Amino acid sequence: MNRRSQRTRAALKSAFIELVLSRGYEPIAVTDIIRRAKVGRSTFYLHYTGKEALLTEGLDYPCRGLAACAAREPEPGQQVALLEHFRAQRRLNRVFFEPPIRTLWARVLARAIGRQLARPRGAGGAPGGAPSRLLCLAIAEMQIALITHWLDSPVPAKAEIIAALLFTYTQALVQSERTRALQRR
Repeated sequence: MNRRSQRTRAALKSAFIELVLSRGYEPIAVTDIIRRAKVGRSTFYLHYTGKEALLTEGLDYPCRGLAACAAREPEPGQQVALLEHFRAQRRLNRVFFEPPIRTLWARVLARAIGRQLARPRGAGGAPGGAPSRLLCLAIAEMQIALITHWLDSPVPAKAEIIAALLFTYTQALVQSERTRALQRR
């Protein structure tokens, strides 16, 4: 991607985030985004199909970090840094933990978890091919719920504890599905 495209995408992302944080997701129109980013409508659609595509791309980073819990050996500290960011920004980014963004986030996270679990067994993936969409969505919803309740807690636990719980609960769901799949054979 050339520098001009990178600058345009950065301007669109920045405008989108500013608008979401100030107004929420639903009231924002593509017109608002392009006006704030100072780009044309055709330029916007050259890069994105709509505001949902812009949001989906923005959710990629946190989804990769959370989906890594489905690996047998996640990178230590990856989730801790992400959780600390969530905690530091919890008041500002509250909108991301509420519908309709939360619903889209769960779907994007479920796809990332599915990719993680579909990796070959030696690379930390699940045996037997692609995991069920329902399993991936259940894991995604559990992870987001755990983080949301942690952020809302009057006496929050340390990020390291929540990261360990995310990994443990995710692995429990994955293992439960593996056991169920073996029993069906």
